[in-house]
Amino acid sequence: MPSATRIQYGLPSEAYMDRLLTDDLILRYVKDNYEYSKHLTEFYDTPDWRLTRATFSMDVDRDLSIPIVHLAQARISPDDLPGLMHGDTWTAPFESVDTMVDALAHRGAPLEFLSIARGAELVCHFKIAHSSQSTTLYLPDRTRICMSFDASVLMAGGKEERSFELCMDLLFGEEQQLINYCQQIRDRFDLPPVLLSREMKAQRLLAEKN
Repeated sequence: MPSATRIQYGLPSEAYMDRLLTDDLILRYVKDNYEYSKHLTEFYDTPDWRLTRATFSMDVDRDLSIPIVHLAQARISPDDLPGLMHGDTWTAPFESVDTMVDALAHRGAPLEFLSIARGAELVCHFKIAHSSQSTTLYLPDRTRICMSFDASVLMAGGKEERSFELCMDLLFGEEQQLINYCQQIRDRFDLPPVLLSREMKAQRLLAEKN
């Protein structure tokens, strides 16, 4: 059960990424080449969104040769720093939608999740097509951060919403180092924190009138 600490910010456009990439506040800590990837991800829940209400998120990456289901339970912490999230994750290969829950159970998924998902109907409420470029930032005191620029299209109910985000995941080091660095990024570029989960964004999109 890996744990994750992440800070996310919204970007006004894809072109804005270039401004960040060439700024010394970021450039000085980059040593490796950027990795590029594209994914189509399907998000599953019960028809009445019971997993989302319990702060679980379950998705499937359809671009892999062997399908992998991801389960996460995240906690957004605006009191510490807007955009800061803590969470736990579980992943498992699976054969069909009907076997996803059992596959996660074998990987140690929590009882709270299993009590909701086992025997329940699971439907794909929305999809996200996203491309990303990522690299590792090598900060002082051996702090390591995975920095990712994500361009996404959320698709739900025949509607689409495009977004651009900067994601900072702590790989190694103290959480306060991540917070301090991201505050510098936010102050320099005036970036708004991401406060809504992907499920919340999908629900908002579905609720909008045509």
